[in-house]
Amino acid sequence: MTETVDFRSATIPLTHGVGHMPVLGFGTLIPDAATTLSATRDALEAGFRHFDCAERYRNEREVGVALQEGLAARGIPREEIFVTTKLWNSNHRPERVAQAFDASLERLKLNYLDLYLVHTPFAFQPGEDQDPRDRDGNVLYDNQVTLLDTWRAMEALVDNRKCRAIGLSDITLEDFAPIYKAARIKPAAVQSSRIPTFRR
Repeated sequence: MTETVDFRSATIPLTHGVGHMPVLGFGTLIPDAATTLSATRDALEAGFRHFDCAERYRNEREVGVALQEGLAARGIPREEIFVTTKLWNSNHRPERVAQAFDASLERLKLNYLDLYLVHTPFAFQPGEDQDPRDRDGNVLYDNQVTLLDTWRAMEALVDNRKCRAIGLSDITLEDFAPIYKAARIKPAAVQSSRIPTFRR
């Protein structure tokens, strides 16, 4: 007899972090504010308990409102939801990481995050412009910071108990390996739309 799994309630433990992550997550890359509010509320009502957000999506505030209203209306404790958000490329410098994290936390109306990811391994010129470009339209990268510098600042968030786990997103195995090796706090999760190729 085959055992069936209810993916709506299934979780996996975080090896390098605190707690369990629901295996199903609701992605909040939604371009419209009103749709973000209604879709997030509907997802919570449908049974989703993992919400995947990002500074880059520019809708953390709407997600936060929807979650707070939904949790209050249904009597769901904060501990029953798992919220992930991501550090954007223009905030990779260590002195900007905690600032960006706190801003996301405030927009999401939360007092801690379950998982914080480096959105991509590429650092952009620091500042408020999420897509800095030169006059020819070329992206302005920041060569004054390494991914390991950024990771050390991410580890400090865990040390300060602001975040229960940290990880990486949209990263290749080649870029991931040195971070994993050097990390004091290992990545608890790697989120990618591409399946990495492993070679022997």
